[in-house]
Amino acid sequence: MKPLAVRFLSKWRYYGFTKERLGKCGAAINAHNARSLTIVSIVTALLMLLLSRYPGGDGHIPGVYYLFTLLQLIVFAYSRILAIRGTDGSAWKYLLGIVFFTINILLFCLYILIFDRGMYTVRFLIFFMSLEVVFIYGSLLSLVYNISLVLLFYIAYAYFERLFGVALPENSEFDIINIASASLIAMTFNWYISRVFISGLITSYSLEEERNRYHEESIHDQLTGLNNRRSFEQSVDFYTSVCRHVHQTVCVVMMDIDFFKKYNDFYGHQKGDTVLQTVGGVLKRLMVEEKVYAARVGGEEFIILWTENRTAEAERVVLKLRQMIIDMGIPHEKSEAAAVVTASLGLYIMRGGSEDSATELYNAADSALYRAKAAGRNCVVVRDSSDDSYRQVELRDYTAAGR
Repeated sequence: MKPLAVRFLSKWRYYGFTKERLGKCGAAINAHNARSLTIVSIVTALLMLLLSRYPGGDGHIPGVYYLFTLLQLIVFAYSRILAIRGTDGSAWKYLLGIVFFTINILLFCLYILIFDRGMYTVRFLIFFMSLEVVFIYGSLLSLVYNISLVLLFYIAYAYFERLFGVALPENSEFDIINIASASLIAMTFNWYISRVFISGLITSYSLEEERNRYHEESIHDQLTGLNNRRSFEQSVDFYTSVCRHVHQTVCVVMMDIDFFKKYNDFYGHQKGDTVLQTVGGVLKRLMVEEKVYAARVGGEEFIILWTENRTAEAERVVLKLRQMIIDMGIPHEKSEAAAVVTASLGLYIMRGGSEDSATELYNAADSALYRAKAAGRNCVVVRDSSDDSYRQVELRDYTAAGR
C-alpha cells in the first residue's frame, strides 16, 4: 500500500519530491495518525464506560457496554504500540487500527439504537465525527467515510422498525440532518487540517534539506568534491588530540601540483579545473583504499591526514599517491619536472605524544613540501618530529615499500 503522503502530494501537485522524502512524509503522517488513534480510542472507551451508568431503555445491559469498552482498550493498546514502534512509511497497520476502531463504534451505536433505544446514539456519532479532525487523510477518503456513517445510520432508522417491529426514537429525520451536518463540518475541518499538516511537513523537510545542502557546501570543495579548508580546520584538532593523548603517530602530507600556474597559462583555466577535478578523483580513491582524510586547502594544494605508526608504511602511501598522479597521464608541456602532470609531496610524521598544535602541524608539512619543491619537484620529502630531520624518500615502486 502506498504511503498516504503519495496521494496527498500527487493531488496537490508537489511533483518535485523524491521517493525518500515521500517516504518520510508518509511515515510522519502515519505516526501522527497512530498517536491520534491512541488518544481517540481511550477517550471513546471512557465515554462508553460512562454511558453504561446511564440506562436509556428496557434493554440496557451494562455488561455489553463493558465489552465494547474492552474492545476500545484493545484498539488503544494496538495504536499505542504503533505510536512507539513507528509505522515505517506504510499505511496498512494504521488503517487496520482505524477500521477496527470504526467497526466497534458502529456496532456500539447499533446496540444503543436497537436494544437500549436511548437518545445517546446521535450524540455519540456526532461526538465521534468531531474527533475525526485529529486524523490526517485526504478529503475524498474523509467524504466517503462520513457518507458511509450517515447512510448506515439512515438504513438503521428506516428499515429496522419494519423488519423487527422495534419502536425507535422519534425525530429520525432531524437526527439524520444533525449527523449529516456534523459529517460535513468534520470533513471540511479534516480537509483543511490535512493540508496545513502536510504543508508543514513539506516546509520542514525542505528546510532540513536546505540546511543539509548548506552544510555539505560549507565543508566540501565545490570543484573537486573533497573536503575544503574549513573542514580540514575542524578535523585537524582530532588528529592532534589523538597524537597527544593516545600516543598515535599522525602522518600529514602537503601536496602541490607542479608548475600549475604554467599549466593554466598554457592550456587555459578550464583545462586547469579539469586537472584539479581529476586529482580530486585520485584522492577520493586514496581515501577509500587507504582510509585517509583528504582536503583541498588552496588553489592547487591538497592535504592528506591519517594515523600510522610505521614509517615505511607511511612512505608507501605517499609513493602510491605520487604514482597515481603520474598515472593520470595528463600532458604538461611547460612542466620542468616531467612531460605529464606531477606533484611534489611533503610528509610530516608527528610522533605519538607530540605537543604540536594544528597550526604547527600544518606548517611542518608545508616546510617539507617546500623542501620537495627545492629538490626538483615530483618527489617526496619527509620531516620527522622525533629529531626534526628532513630526508628525501627514495623513488621506487610503492608496492615494494611498507608492507
